[in-house]
Amino acid sequence: MATVPQTSKSTLPEIVESYRDFEPPPYFRKTVETLLRYVPPKYLMGLNSVVLTNRAGLTRNKRRQKVWSRNHKVRLAESLGSYSSTTKSSPAIVWLYVDNIVESGVPWFRWIPVLRYVVQGNVLYHEIGHHIHTEHRPIHEQREDVAEEWSGKLMRNFYRKHYWYIFPLLYAFARLTSPIFKRLQRTA
Repeated sequence: MATVPQTSKSTLPEIVESYRDFEPPPYFRKTVETLLRYVPPKYLMGLNSVVLTNRAGLTRNKRRQKVWSRNHKVRLAESLGSYSSTTKSSPAIVWLYVDNIVESGVPWFRWIPVLRYVVQGNVLYHEIGHHIHTEHRPIHEQREDVAEEWSGKLMRNFYRKHYWYIFPLLYAFARLTSPIFKRLQRTA
């Protein structure tokens, strides 16, 4: 059984689903909710909502819009997610493009509990990393690098708390197999 998540339901950003001619996988929203519950509440402050949508659900201007990513432009409609920071007229929002995320993932990952969260977690936590970088911990480095670093930190935190019982098993497995691998290395 997983430990109790840090984030309560009241501090979570609202999850909004806005699809056009698309039926999302039934597990998608629940997975996003689970991932959000393991983000420390202080990093979600100021994040108003997480919008789950698809390419067809975007406006024409959004579909044609290009954003910078690692020194080149990428069409927003072809990306897995995006982050809109707070402005005077709108709050901070994370956008997840569900059809692109589903297409990019390995289909059988969703049947293995430990791997189920990998693709969605990396995308969601990357975009939350942009929010943390913009609102809470500004660093003067490449934006994508900072977001990737936060994504890794948040994923490690999630796995450490949600699958806490796996780590003792991995440790025992490593201790048992270490002599075998050492012997194999000497003979090779």
